[in-house]
Amino acid sequence: MRSILLFCSLLLCSTQLLADWPIGKHRTTLIPTYTYFRSTKYYDSTGKVISFYNGDRFVSNTFSVYLAHGLTRRLDFIANVPLTFVSSSFSGKTSTRSGIADCMAGIAYHFPFKDLKSFVTTKALFIFAPYQNTVEPYLGYGSKGFQLAANYSFNPAPNTFLVTEATYTRYLDDATGPEQFGYNITAGTTFSDYDYLTLAISGITSKSTDKSFYSNLTSIKDFNYGKISLAYGRKISRIATPYIQGFYTFYGKNAGIGVGFSAFVIFKLP
Repeated sequence: MRSILLFCSLLLCSTQLLADWPIGKHRTTLIPTYTYFRSTKYYDSTGKVISFYNGDRFVSNTFSVYLAHGLTRRLDFIANVPLTFVSSSFSGKTSTRSGIADCMAGIAYHFPFKDLKSFVTTKALFIFAPYQNTVEPYLGYGSKGFQLAANYSFNPAPNTFLVTEATYTRYLDDATGPEQFGYNITAGTTFSDYDYLTLAISGITSKSTDKSFYSNLTSIKDFNYGKISLAYGRKISRIATPYIQGFYTFYGKNAGIGVGFSAFVIFKLP
């Protein structure tokens, strides 16, 4: 279920959007994340909800580490490495696979406004796949690629923040791509000195000349979906803030309907 796996990848990358201010020169942010994902239904090419047959399902458990390190006061190095365990049950047959899925590494440059409370951030990342799609279920497209992104982070009111981001992703090893356009809107608030609440709405539209639809969603390259996420975090020390997050796919075409949760900790070092 390639479209489902891409949904997981987007979720894992979205944690970095909790607030996209500069990390700080020689400072480091680490975000280890565990994500559970389950799908028993999908949106067909018209957006209609279809259940998989006879209890068929797709389940993934993913552990990832996101790293951001400040090279200068405005320039950060960023990277994400996911280790994924997937299980798919279709037509009475269950297949499992595990391995390192699509990795991303690149840079983020922040353009501050005069008040230093709002920033425009641009990103350029390289995508590489340390696996081969020889057996199903696949861990992704198995293709190198790149992603360009830009976002605006600001404080709309005291003790709040808002991040709006647009992304463009292109996979390079196949003439049919795909190329993908994404968005993410994350709003957050602090309702005490230690408690945080964030709400995010994000989505992706994948375009390809290969518009085929398959009951096994493995080969789909032309699709779209949107998801909503709600996260709660509590600061437990100067350097550590753990979060829990739930998410659901609320629209789509040619895409799996996903529900699940994640748990992650934001470590700010030193």
